[in-house]
Amino acid sequence: MAFLIFFALLIGALAAYSAWTGFRVARLFPPSGEFITLDGEFEGLRLHYVEQGQARPGIAPAILIHGASGNLRDMQESLLPELARDTRVVAFDRPGHGWSGRGNHPDIANPAVQARALRMAAQKLGLEKPVLLGHSWGASVAAAWALDAPDEISGLLPLSGALYPWKGSVSWYHSVVRMPLAGPVFVRTLMVPGGKLLSTKGIAVNFHPNEAPAGYAERIGLSLLFRPSHFRANSEDTSSLKSYLALQSLRYDKIEVPTIVITGNADYTVSPKLHSYAFHNAVRGSELIKLKGTGHMPHHVRREIVVDAVLRLARGERPRASEVTIHEDGRVEVRPRA
Repeated sequence: MAFLIFFALLIGALAAYSAWTGFRVARLFPPSGEFITLDGEFEGLRLHYVEQGQARPGIAPAILIHGASGNLRDMQESLLPELARDTRVVAFDRPGHGWSGRGNHPDIANPAVQARALRMAAQKLGLEKPVLLGHSWGASVAAAWALDAPDEISGLLPLSGALYPWKGSVSWYHSVVRMPLAGPVFVRTLMVPGGKLLSTKGIAVNFHPNEAPAGYAERIGLSLLFRPSHFRANSEDTSSLKSYLALQSLRYDKIEVPTIVITGNADYTVSPKLHSYAFHNAVRGSELIKLKGTGHMPHHVRREIVVDAVLRLARGERPRASEVTIHEDGRVEVRPRA
């Protein structure tokens, strides 16, 4: 009996601590942009976005799509300010992430469905034929957009993209989150303290072998992830992605929009060989840029190269149909496509 009382008090204390922390995090990292509400298929879905820069003749706008376990602040702290010097740039919080609502669509974890939601938002914002950059999980959204509405975009840039099904399973806690009773208790009691313990290691793994920028977790508001609604959305997206990619990846040879693929050759989060190299081989006329000694976060570590690639697509320049290897010392090797 004493144990049950102690357990109940512990659960209550953890729930109270998590609720208080969630309130505090929301105050520390409030929405940094604007909101747009969708209709039709996504009736009532409210998406958060940040916009910078101005449209210029001859330069297409750009849309930046973040990956898993993150939000648009990752793009604000890397590519958005740089690109905004030359064109109009919009970064979205994907549905359920950051400050975007999840909505009521039954298949919202599908990258193709998220692509349709962002397409609707882009149309409402008057973004004509943008260049799409998707990082990691977000690359699957950008690829789906290129498959389903190629005439609406000027170019595609998967960055360290998760684009094909892979062997193995996702982290154990994603299975717990999906459990009917244990899941809600788990995200409301253990994710906040657990997230604090795991986030430092997670950042180091994502950036390895490179160093993460000082204060990275605070600059991107990583703590937003551990709110129950955000963590559930992220878990659903992560757990479902492989099954969606099993079908989506069969169509990549149909992509005809100008495409530049960028990956670090030392990415141990998303295998370059399984994803980026294979995607380059599937998409005719695409350019593959391999960054030697770079991990999963090229937009922070080799920012100038990513910015240059986006702007080349935005200016209507054709990708080089080749593999370009850029070494840490700046040396460049170009191998024409066979």
